[in-house]
Amino acid sequence: MMNGTLRVLRGVASTLALVVVAAACGWLGVSALRSFTAQPALQPGDYSAIVRDAGEPVVLFATTTCPYCRQARALLDAMKVEHVVYDVDTSPSARSLYERLHANSVPVLVTTSVRITGFDEATYRATLDGHVAGGSSTH
Repeated sequence: MMNGTLRVLRGVASTLALVVVAAACGWLGVSALRSFTAQPALQPGDYSAIVRDAGEPVVLFATTTCPYCRQARALLDAMKVEHVVYDVDTSPSARSLYERLHANSVPVLVTTSVRITGFDEATYRATLDGHVAGGSSTH
């Protein structure tokens, strides 16, 4: 009786281990791991060096194909926020600057004191309230 129970438990444990490994290696596993380690959407910090190097008070890291990046660009333009856009998929220098942030998605909006990962209109509006004034440039 004890041998049979142990055999069943080992079989269940082996099957469970295979499922866990498959999930960790698959898309669902990767997504689950990212959600546990995801950066907060709004991250305070000192980003003044990036802003200073960009020459504008707001920096947007984006790609040319991302729909959320398009929404972020459109909102910044509509709000008349002075900003620069770094297209990380077309510019090696923009990509290099983006990598310094250790971000894993776009868009990433940076001011001297805050970084916003992803696009949320309300967060952008609340954060950028004091940055309204001009236009944009793209790098």
